[in-house]
Amino acid sequence: MQKKIIQFGIYIGLTSILLTAYAAVDADFMQVMDEKQKSLSSNISLKDAKGAIADAKEMEEMFKETEAFFIAKPNAADGVTWAQESRALAADVSQALVADDFDTASQKSVSLAKTCKACHKIYKSKD
Repeated sequence: MQKKIIQFGIYIGLTSILLTAYAAVDADFMQVMDEKQKSLSSNISLKDAKGAIADAKEMEEMFKETEAFFIAKPNAADGVTWAQESRALAADVSQALVADDFDTASQKSVSLAKTCKACHKIYKSKD
């Protein structure tokens, strides 16, 4: 009986460590995305198409990872939808920039930021 209690304690301890590490990785990933969103907005404002396109394409890839994260998470259908919408918006920003349409790129970037905020209201971990 004592052996099972010790095993259970070890299991709880390891699970706690893994969940803490997972939350830290998740928070780090979201921080990188937040910084990339700010860089995208800045590059659009500065009319730096090359930099903004690079930011948008990187964000598009990051939203693929975000989508996979939410697909694996139970009861996170909204997160999946927002990740898909965000990926599409990032692609729209890239397309607008390739067409030298900074107004549309700016509008899509603002929509992207709003989508991120909506998701964060529901899923961002509370510190």
